[in-house]
Parts: sequence; structure tokens; C-alpha cells
Amino acid sequence: MSNAKDPFVEFAAGAVVFTEGDSGIDMFIIESGQVDIVRRTRGEEPVATLGPGDFFGEMAMLEDQLRFAGAVARTNVRALRVERAAFTDMLKQNVEIAVRIMRKLAARQRRAEQRAQEAIGELERLKAAAPGAKPTREPAKPAAAEVRPREKAAEAASPAAAPAALAPQHLALRHVASGQILLLDAARDEFLVGRPDPVTGTQPEINLGPFDANRTLSRRHAKILREGVIYSVREEVGTTNGTFVNGERIKTGTAVPLKPRDRLRFGSIEVELIPV
Repeated sequence: MSNAKDPFVEFAAGAVVFTEGDSGIDMFIIESGQVDIVRRTRGEEPVATLGPGDFFGEMAMLEDQLRFAGAVARTNVRALRVERAAFTDMLKQNVEIAVRIMRKLAARQRRAEQRAQEAIGELERLKAAAPGAKPTREPAKPAAAEVRPREKAAEAASPAAAPAALAPQHLALRHVASGQILLLDAARDEFLVGRPDPVTGTQPEINLGPFDANRTLSRRHAKILREGVIYSVREEVGTTNGTFVNGERIKTGTAVPLKPRDRLRFGSIEVELIPV
């Protein structure tokens, strides 16, 4: 239930939030608990199960259409209810919410495309295994005398043949004020810099939250990227207090190359990129 002052609503386990075919006048952002998304054509099997930080009901609300699916509380649920009339104002007041919604929608689209590709691959596999299917003919292999020169050329051009000096450096961030070292895992190519998000449960690879007494850091403030031996930093969309490299503010969305001993500042938190 909710009242005029409290935009949050609560549902007991098993309660119906809305049913397939209802009018879509609002959406919900889950603060706690789990919600099953269900469709009549799937019977009792849920299409998806959502948790804290997830949202649902937005498609019907944005398109002014009937609900494509229903929603049922799997556990006790507390959620933020957003009416269509208040949606635009909410986005204007909190850009970070808008960015998070866009990220979630992009992730859903990516998963849908992946499932479609997997279905196509499975269909092709079944066709190939069907009785009477013509075996796929493998291309003829070149003679051994032809292979060797090509192999040597490929080995010479292969990254594995590069000098050992070009191997990725082991780098770390040193918090300037405390001297604390934050290692950059050499096996990763991307590091989110920010602070934990209690709503979505997101934990950044570089957690500067403990140093952020004045709350100048965004939850998804920036990313440190590695491509081969090159490191760079890129500010994320929705960051409010800026990202700086050697005292100069960088543009949002632009990757700026880094080198050891560069000074970076995220909000008011200053770190130094050091070799270890």
C-alpha cells in the first residue's frame, strides 16, 4: 500500500502487482524483495525474476499500451512506484536514475540478442543432425610444404611473438592522502571507479567510497580501461563532480591515455597511478 506522501508501495509474497492486459499508468523500481514477471502463455513458469535495483512496468507506461506481462511478488516486496505524470520530473531531478534505466534497457536488449543467436545456432545444429542432411565439406588442407612459410609469417605477426617488454604492466592506484594502495588486476581490461550502490548491489572494482567523506563521488564515476599495454580513463555519463588527470578536467565519455605517475582526481579524491 502507499499514501500521498510516501511513493513507496509494499506487496506481500504472492500478491499480484498487476496483470497482463492491465493499463500501464505506472512503473516500479524494486528497493527490496523479488518480483516474478509472468505471461499466460508460459503458465506458471516466470519469464524473469527481478530483484533490488531492477524496474518493471516501464514499457506499457512509456508506450501508453496495455501490460504485455503480469507481475507477482515472489517475496515480500518494497518498491518505488512512479506514475507516468511524475516520470519526466524524476529524470530531470536525478540524472543518475535515467542513466541506470538506460543501462538496464541496453543489458536487456543485449541478452535478447544473445538468446536469439543461441536459438539460431541450435536450429542450425538440429538441421545438420537431421536424417538425410548433407555433411559439411571441410576445405582441402594445403600441402605441408605450403603450410610452413605461412606459419612462419603468422608467427612473426602474432602478438605472442612481441617482446616481453610489451607485456601489460602491473599498475595500482595510490590514495594520495592515506597512501593506501588499490591494485589493478592485470587480468582485467576494465575497472569501474566509484562507490557501492546499495539499491542495485553494484560493487565497483575500484571502490573509493571509504575515502569519500564529503560524498563527492558518483556511484559509477569513471572507468579505467586497458587495451594491450595502454591504460586510459573515461568519465561515465551522469557523473556530477568531474574527473581530472594531472589537474585538467576530462570530457565525459572521452578516453584519456594514462601513464605511470599520473595524478587522477575523482570528485575530491586524488590518486596516483603507480607501477608495482
